[in-house]
Amino acid sequence: MHLPPVGHVAVATGVDKHTSLRLYTLTLCVFAIGVAEFLLVGLLPKVASGVGVSVSEAGSLVTVYALAIAIGSPLLIVAVGRFDTRWALVGLMGLFSVGNLIVGLSPAFEGLLVGRIASGAAHGAVVAIGASVAASLVRGEREGRAVATVLLGLTAAMVLGVPVGNALGGAVGWRGTFLAVAGVGIVGVLMVLAWIPSMPAKDHVTGLRTQLEALRIRPLLLSYAVTALSFGASFAVFPYLTPLLHEHAGFGTTQITWLLVLFGGATVVGNLAGGRLADTLGTLATTSIGLLGVTLSLVALTLTANNPFGIAVNLAVWGFFAFMIAPAVQTSVMRVAQSYGGELVKVAGGLNVSAFNVGIALASYAGAVVLGSFDVIRTPWVGIAFAVAGFGVIAVTRVSRLQARSETLPESV
Repeated sequence: MHLPPVGHVAVATGVDKHTSLRLYTLTLCVFAIGVAEFLLVGLLPKVASGVGVSVSEAGSLVTVYALAIAIGSPLLIVAVGRFDTRWALVGLMGLFSVGNLIVGLSPAFEGLLVGRIASGAAHGAVVAIGASVAASLVRGEREGRAVATVLLGLTAAMVLGVPVGNALGGAVGWRGTFLAVAGVGIVGVLMVLAWIPSMPAKDHVTGLRTQLEALRIRPLLLSYAVTALSFGASFAVFPYLTPLLHEHAGFGTTQITWLLVLFGGATVVGNLAGGRLADTLGTLATTSIGLLGVTLSLVALTLTANNPFGIAVNLAVWGFFAFMIAPAVQTSVMRVAQSYGGELVKVAGGLNVSAFNVGIALASYAGAVVLGSFDVIRTPWVGIAFAVAGFGVIAVTRVSRLQARSETLPESV
């Protein structure tokens, strides 16, 4: 998964028709890969039943996807960096489509794992290269809006991915849903061929050596740990939300779809609020507020699980605070990187996305382990444990930054 645009959503304006079509081509590609990640949340019980595994075992499909983004995407970005960018995007979207075809057609669970790894590795690379291409299509003063237009695909997927997956799963089955996503990916390939111009490889791809050097810097490592633990707190529970809503609150498929829309809408509002608060209160304060809200929401989830109205309200509150954290941690990492300068600025944000997905992988796995032995209502306690660890790292980060004030770190980081 990728962090959404920091604190705002913008659409590029003042560009010609052809440029707009190129930007929206990239937006469609990003939307497709975003939906592929999120839709599994609504389909997990159906997928588990379809291939004869438990829901906790099926949860590993979330784990391997996140790990593929965190580890596979940086390697793919370096690997395709020497090729014409247009053909790199064609290849990556082709890999994404093949991965989803494998998921939709494979009779065995192992095939589903392979398909999720393939599509997950393509996921991160498409977003990174797509954003770079968007910036190169417009004049300098419009770069931010062009990139935001492309990342709008992730925002839309965040709101629609889970409920759309849940609804399609009920209409055409979970296999048909993944085949439909593969079809959208193929449409993306054709649109890239039709609209994205040939572009020589550029310096937007940074080598692995620079990425590894960034991991030696303690302030950045602490920031990445905060990111992983903060989002792990939510994703220990989120992949298993559908069985929780069905088994405890008694919601049916249609009701769960609308509840997931509610959750998705709350994440967008939380992202907007988090961006503003990060600028006014500072990034660590905003992250702390968001993590406290997530912790209280997860505690409340254990108390409201059997109350349909209570759990609906709690879902909205949880979604708001969970994604309030996103712009704060991304901004924090970029500010730390800027204080060091050089190539670090290029790689810091991407590594934070990897940290995000490491957190998802660890938390979803931990949630699956608990689900394998206990009722799904126990998974929020895993999330709470991640949140407590996150508060610990935030405390260490505060002390570290106080000690580093004599250097170049800005106080607002």
